Amino acid sequence: MKTAIKVGGRTRLFSEDVAYFEANINYTIIHYYQGNNKIVATTIGHIHERIGEECGFIRPNRTFLINLQFIDNYQLGELLLQNNMKINVSRRRKKRLKSIVEKYFEQKMPINT
Repeated sequence: MKTAIKVGGRTRLFSEDVAYFEANINYTIIHYYQGNNKIVATTIGHIHERIGEECGFIRPNRTFLINLQFIDNYQLGELLLQNNMKINVSRRRKKRLKSIVEKYFEQKMPINT
């Protein structure tokens, strides 16, 4: 099931197509899985409010809003993305983010006992 998100005046996109959002002052750069980018005149905070966490996005710091499916690894307060980019997790968000990411990876790769 695809979830449509309104990110700008006339811009709608599907959450499953987006790897991550990146803040740039009052603009947001949308990074798609295919590698192309788009800039919208909406703050990342407004986009985060519209998406909510039920769409599978997390906000590790003020600059990024990342699709959980685009995360390869989490260690020592850092997220490693599929494009080999490292994202620092802010001090205040570490505990909550760690539990969300661990829960996601457990569901993604269940341990057989």
